[in-house]
Amino acid sequence: MPNLLFYLLSFFNFLLLIYVLQECYLLFNALKKGKEKQLELPNELPFITIQLPLYNEKYVVERLLKAVSKFDYPKNKLEIQILDDSTDETSELIKAFLESLEGEQFDFQHICREKRVGYKAGALDYGLGTAKGEFIAIFDADFIPEPDFLFQTISHFQNPKIGLVQTRWTYINEDDSMLTKAQALMLNTHFSIEHLGRINANGFINFNGTAGIWRRTCIDQAGGWQADTLTEDLDLSFRAQMKGWQFKYLFEVGSPSELPMTFSAFRSQQFRWSKGAAECLRKSFRQLWQSDSKPIAKLIGTFHLLNSSVYLLVIGILLLSPAVYYFRQLNAIDSAYLNELSLLGPLVLGLLFLIFLAGSLMTSKNKLRSLLTFIPSLFVYFSMTTGISLYMLMGILEGYRGKQSEFIRTPKFGMGKGLLSRVKTGYDSKRKYSILILEIIALGYGLFWIVSSLLIFNPLSLSYGLVVFFGFSLSVFFKDWSFRWKK
Repeated sequence: MPNLLFYLLSFFNFLLLIYVLQECYLLFNALKKGKEKQLELPNELPFITIQLPLYNEKYVVERLLKAVSKFDYPKNKLEIQILDDSTDETSELIKAFLESLEGEQFDFQHICREKRVGYKAGALDYGLGTAKGEFIAIFDADFIPEPDFLFQTISHFQNPKIGLVQTRWTYINEDDSMLTKAQALMLNTHFSIEHLGRINANGFINFNGTAGIWRRTCIDQAGGWQADTLTEDLDLSFRAQMKGWQFKYLFEVGSPSELPMTFSAFRSQQFRWSKGAAECLRKSFRQLWQSDSKPIAKLIGTFHLLNSSVYLLVIGILLLSPAVYYFRQLNAIDSAYLNELSLLGPLVLGLLFLIFLAGSLMTSKNKLRSLLTFIPSLFVYFSMTTGISLYMLMGILEGYRGKQSEFIRTPKFGMGKGLLSRVKTGYDSKRKYSILILEIIALGYGLFWIVSSLLIFNPLSLSYGLVVFFGFSLSVFFKDWSFRWKK
């Protein structure tokens, strides 16, 4: 039995190594980034439609509307569609804000549908039915776009092949807790290593659902917004690029946003992203490889769509690693390739360490502070990923099977006074189903290996046990805690 566990672990580590080496390739290409050139604005500024898809956003909607009302774009060249599917007091707050406006303002349109058909994709498509803009900018409720956002992005559309300009997310609450710092670590890696690496390697990148601006013609030619996946942004991105449209990524242009405050909110977000990626793989894999895209774009695109499937490997590695390291110390594993295969795990971890560190430093203004907080942030991130892994597994398998499910929003709570009470009494971050019993078993499994490893003092087995125990403790006991150290 120990030998079988060892070979299974080696196999999972080998598959993960392939994925991580692809990430290293992206890192190599990301480091080739140069200073983004600021292009001259066109002589005739185009008409732009801004879409704000909202669903029960009472804590952040006013902040978003105030930010958008401060855009320094000509008022006669802009319309703002508030796509409001809310069932709570959000709609009344929107009406009150619009009534409070004085003087000459942008063309605000409060659009409410009778039914929330198609969720966010349906709302965006519904708005396009009356949109007048040649370009469509989209912002989720938790974003606070800068006044010069449109001027920073619109000039890049002078290249007629550009279908989308995406900007980098920044975070107003990154330093609020270790939960938010861990999330920022993950997302900064995506927006530095993955986005820059893919774009510099001539691969596909994706619209991130917000803080980007589309060419209307690109949306239409790619087939428009479709609601058959939970990640309508990733789906449309691949369909557009397979049609030959090019995307532009502006690393230097930051768009402030709010990270999920609690573990349960983070889990809801990751479930939607993970299942949606699996749905997009099921939907687009064949089309991708049959398209006229370059081979490197097809390969990078395949790894991109497989991102969420890494959870399948994570679960296997986490379950097997503490047992294998424990049995190895007891000399219970007899393999001719023991030393060679045992290097796979440390190699994968070392490369992941390098990738996350590079992503953190590339996006950080204070490099020293990032270095000091990197190790604890990485441990919390690995633990959070572990704590949601079983739940993600269910979503990924559903995505591959083509089973449809509800679009569950990520709750946002805003910042400032009274935040903690809003988190406790605000929107419920509901789960699609409960796997509490399985999570309790996993929690006990981690505790078992902590105790066993301490008895024979096995640091490697202990480290995996701690990650499993802490991760599933978050899921079982602390899912609605914010762990916020700022009052």
